Amino acid sequence: MNTEKLIFNSYKSLSVVQFRTDQINTFGYISLSRALKKKSAVIKEVSESGIVNNLSIVNKSDEYIFMSDGDILSGAKQNRVLNTSVLVAPQTTVTFPVSCVEAGRWRYNKRDFMDSEYSAPSYMRSSKAKDVKDNLKFNKSFSANQSTVWDNVRSYEISMDYFSKTSNLSDIYENRKGDINDFIKSFKPEPEMNGMAVFIHNRLLNLEIFNREIIYNEYFSKLLRSAAFEAINLKEEENKLTEAEAFYKTKDFMDNAGMLKWDYHKGAGEGKEKRFESDEMTGFELSFDDKMIHFVALNLKKDENRILTDRNGRKILNFGKFKGRTIHEIYSHDREYIKWLCFESGIDDGLKKEIYEEILKVMN
Repeated sequence: MNTEKLIFNSYKSLSVVQFRTDQINTFGYISLSRALKKKSAVIKEVSESGIVNNLSIVNKSDEYIFMSDGDILSGAKQNRVLNTSVLVAPQTTVTFPVSCVEAGRWRYNKRDFMDSEYSAPSYMRSSKAKDVKDNLKFNKSFSANQSTVWDNVRSYEISMDYFSKTSNLSDIYENRKGDINDFIKSFKPEPEMNGMAVFIHNRLLNLEIFNREIIYNEYFSKLLRSAAFEAINLKEEENKLTEAEAFYKTKDFMDNAGMLKWDYHKGAGEGKEKRFESDEMTGFELSFDDKMIHFVALNLKKDENRILTDRNGRKILNFGKFKGRTIHEIYSHDREYIKWLCFESGIDDGLKKEIYEEILKVMN
């Protein structure tokens, strides 16, 4: 696919390149969100007792319905996230693969599922996509490691310093909604675009392409919310990503995508999937009738060795045995560990300087 008409926007640690490909508006389908609003689709548990890792969609319309990898569905017995993108044919019922993102609930709060304004955070999606790729290869299943997904939710609870009563990912999002909206108000979907590359600092976080411009417009804010969720606790770096660097990295990835090694599989709904994994990225392309429906690339390497800042301005570790704890707490509990971080560990000087500065605040 060729990239055209690249546009760059940036706010704090988050940057976005929007672009158009030569495969745009070649197939007609609507989003799940639109289908649910029109009441032309219903998503339910597969049975009264339910199965954690499967849901059922009934398409009552004469249109194809698209559901995206990472979509969060709320309702029924517990909230779920889609394990892959699914294209549902008209007038059909499809069972599709999901993972639970609400470990503390297994009871009905309503009968059906609703779409959410959030998509799963990028690093949760990448670890889930890696599992799906492995499981497709060995047991032909779109399943992910449910324990890993729950661990990811727990990790976000710790880093956001907010603990949901049911370990519900959507609750964690809602608790930071104001901060997330502060990020995404600086971005808007540009006309005639169908692709976006999202960067945190200089790192390509994820790249998404949709066949239809209208679907891209619907998913733009949802994907930006998930990226902002990853970025809100990160400080700005002095060497910010430039437009030229962002354009180069986007084009370079797209130019080399054709040389990736792909595994081919039948889609979870209609169409075919091909999946790839490199040292840094993993992802897939869903196609139908030889037309690209959705392309996804996700960064596998979360930058763990960072000092984060919680919403109260307290610096917290994002690595090691005290991951998720503030520097203040660690200093009070284990000063030897702080000394080790500052003088013997392999973390870079910039991180050590931040620890020094925080300790000076504690001592004063």
